[in-house]
Amino acid sequence: MRIHGYLAFIVGICVTVWVCMFVMDVQDRQTSETFQRDTQKISRDTQVRLQTYFDMLLSIKGVFAVDDDVSRLEFSRYVRELDLKRRYPGFQAIQFVRRVPSAQLDAYAARIRADDSLQSGGYPDYKVHPASVRAEHYLIEYNEPMKGNENAFGLDLAALPPHYQALQLGKATGRVVATERITLVQDNSGQPGFVARAPIYKRGASLLTEAERDAALIGFVAIVFRVNDLMSEVIDSPMLQHLYISINDGGYLHGGGGMAPSVDNLLFDSFGKVGSGKRLPALPGLTAKIPLDVGERRWTMSFEGHEGARYGRDYVLISVIGLAGFVISALIGAQIMTLQRRRVLAQKLRVTADELRALQDSAIVGIGLIVDGVIVRCNSGLEEMMGYQAGELAGRSSSVLTAGHGDPFAIGPEGGNMHFELELVGANGKKLWCMVNGRMLDPKDARKGCVWVIIDITERKQTEAALVDTKHGLERSLTELALQKANVENAHKDLSAVLLTLKQAQASLITSEKMASLGALVAGIAHELNTPIGNSLLTATALSDMCRDFERQLGEGGIKRSALDTHLKDARMACSIITNSLTRAADLIHSFKQVAVDQTSDKRRSFNLYGVVHDTLATYSAQLRRANCEVKVNMPETLSFVSYPGSVGQVLSNLIQNALMHAFEGREQGHITISVGEVDEASVELRFADDGVGMNPRTLHQIYDPFFTTKMGQGGSGLGMNIVYNLVTGILRGTIHIESEQGKGTTVILTLPRKVPAREEMSEHDLLHMQ
Repeated sequence: MRIHGYLAFIVGICVTVWVCMFVMDVQDRQTSETFQRDTQKISRDTQVRLQTYFDMLLSIKGVFAVDDDVSRLEFSRYVRELDLKRRYPGFQAIQFVRRVPSAQLDAYAARIRADDSLQSGGYPDYKVHPASVRAEHYLIEYNEPMKGNENAFGLDLAALPPHYQALQLGKATGRVVATERITLVQDNSGQPGFVARAPIYKRGASLLTEAERDAALIGFVAIVFRVNDLMSEVIDSPMLQHLYISINDGGYLHGGGGMAPSVDNLLFDSFGKVGSGKRLPALPGLTAKIPLDVGERRWTMSFEGHEGARYGRDYVLISVIGLAGFVISALIGAQIMTLQRRRVLAQKLRVTADELRALQDSAIVGIGLIVDGVIVRCNSGLEEMMGYQAGELAGRSSSVLTAGHGDPFAIGPEGGNMHFELELVGANGKKLWCMVNGRMLDPKDARKGCVWVIIDITERKQTEAALVDTKHGLERSLTELALQKANVENAHKDLSAVLLTLKQAQASLITSEKMASLGALVAGIAHELNTPIGNSLLTATALSDMCRDFERQLGEGGIKRSALDTHLKDARMACSIITNSLTRAADLIHSFKQVAVDQTSDKRRSFNLYGVVHDTLATYSAQLRRANCEVKVNMPETLSFVSYPGSVGQVLSNLIQNALMHAFEGREQGHITISVGEVDEASVELRFADDGVGMNPRTLHQIYDPFFTTKMGQGGSGLGMNIVYNLVTGILRGTIHIESEQGKGTTVILTLPRKVPAREEMSEHDLLHMQ
């Protein structure tokens, strides 16, 4: 029997070793299953959290689909209504990026500086950065919140290759696109980050092809992340004591997304965040890589489980089992009857292990067996969901899940299957909305208890509430937009009335300017006629006295031949003086009459350009002589025109007056040169040049502006060159160009067609210029 005892003891020891190895294997499988659940949960939570942010991004895009010109105030109100900082923390900023062509960049910057809808006084220090020369710019226009993100305001993403590549892909595909790993300009810590953007297109535009999407693109809405902040909201902090987690960016999906993990594409490393001690080696079999598709890019999440309370073996239990086996083996050696007891214990151990494995099979939902209001068993998913440590819920009242407010898991008299939504309270007081399904173990005997399956639907409830809030916000925004539209229409009507009044005033002032110019001609001609007519009157009076003296001498009895010769010589001289003076006066009157008739009637007729220039200069001879101004004319005498001579004379008159008033100020003399040459058979070029003081660039830029003059209050009306521009480009159907530098004189270059259509053949725009 001793041999049997030794044999029983040896067999008992062998069985004990097998049981220890079996328990260790069970623990290893449980550890592997726990690790797989943890990694799947973290990757799933990361995917769900990113998808939630992207859904919010698409909801903001929906606002632009209603109105593609959302103001800064409306954008800020909408983002505040979403309340993402409270409900879904973990992001840096929400932005709107506008596409701005290079030609509109200055006007766009001026509009942003003047935008005072959110900040009194606008943004006077706003500037586009970094400065670059390109066909189009992508500028961050709206930034919520602005505090802490000031460096991103006005950032030109087209000048930053990683951002520009993501923008081009988003524009081409129309989908949400994320950037590669970047360092945020508003973040001084240098932590890795990325930006996800969704393109915004013009409302109602066709988006079937890439070219149509490019033509309809307005800009992007974006959400900015620091990866450490994002993952701190996704991963429970206690989990980082058992896991090392890293995320690497593998590149865009269309490029394969297969870049090897390296320091350059590392987005997140939990060991660096935990940050102390030596990095523990990964346990055998506790490593995993899970791919995530994020904004058209492929991320790879790497997990390593290391020795600890969560993944390590329970050596205390193994030691207890070994000690118990040793004792049992010893007892078996002493009493063979203990063999049956060992078999019973082994069977119970297998049944318990099978039950534990069954409870551990579900990694997503919580499962619990509740009998008479007591939680008999539950899986780790329920403990993690409610925030309890492993094994802490077993044996406690089910009312602990509702913080003592009744027992919602009591079985009613009807029994059967139960299905309802319920708000539970976790160990830390956090409230969770859950979907609860219950089934009795034995429909005929309620005392055996009920198995309950509990699913966390808190995020779904929050999303539903957010959608309701978004709907109300959109309704309020549409009401405000309708009111603003009515105000804009009223303002447009008022501005139209003011514009009509200004046009009428301008027409009156132009007419007055023309009459004033004609009055100046009259005054000049009157002064010029005074000399020849006065000379004629004086000579006629002297001739009359000579005739009376001759008659007296003849009546006194004779006259000498010498006296007769003297009288005839003086008479011929007087007649010559009278003839020359009256001829001069007649020429002046004829020139003035022609100029005056042309400028008042302004009839289209055939005329000689040389004659119009000569007549106009004749009317201004007195003013030119007083100003000691010499005029040289270099032009053919046979240039015939079918045009409006009055308008040509008006243009020359205004140019002469402008030169006399401005060009020779402070000078004792001046020179004007009028030269005309043929451009081709249908047009000529007339150059009016002076050697006066010239103009600075600002005056030259504003020379045609109505009411602009450097002699305001000194006789200048500011309409002279405006009238010249309107006459040349309107009635005369020509072009005008001015070249001038300070101290080097001014040259006015007119290109005039030799044949101009009649008024009835002109467009409404040209007829407006004739008035």
